[in-house]
Amino acid sequence: MVDWALLALRIVAAVVLYLFLGQTGYRIWQQARRAAPTGFVLQPVRQPASAQPLAPVNAIGRAEDNSIILTDDFVSAHHATLARQDGIWWLADLGSTNGTRLNDKLVQQRTRVRPGDVLQFGRRQYRLERRA
Repeated sequence: MVDWALLALRIVAAVVLYLFLGQTGYRIWQQARRAAPTGFVLQPVRQPASAQPLAPVNAIGRAEDNSIILTDDFVSAHHATLARQDGIWWLADLGSTNGTRLNDKLVQQRTRVRPGDVLQFGRRQYRLERRA
C-alpha cells in the first residue's frame, strides 16, 4: 500500500512541476512576443522628435509605465493604445482628456489604422510607417 501512495505522490509532484515549467515558459514567450519589433514606427509629423519603434502592443501616454512616453501637457497619463492583431493595427483612446485623433477625426471606439495614417495624441502628430 505504501508503494502505491509513494508512486502516486511522485506522479503528482511531476505533473505539478511540468505545469509550473510550462506556465513559466508560456509567460516568457508572451513577454518576448510583446516586446518584439514589428517593422513599423510612429514617425513625427512637423516636430523635432525621433521615430518611435512599435511593439505588437503599445501603451501611449505621459506616465512612465507606458511603452511610448509623450512629454506633452495635452497628453493624458494613459492616453491610448496602438496594437497589432492578425496583421492589422488598431487604435483605441483610453478616455483621455483631449482625445485621440486619426486623420483629424476623433477616435471614439477601437479603430483600424493603416500605414500613412496620421495619429494625434494631444498636440503630437505621428504617421504610421513601415520600416524596411
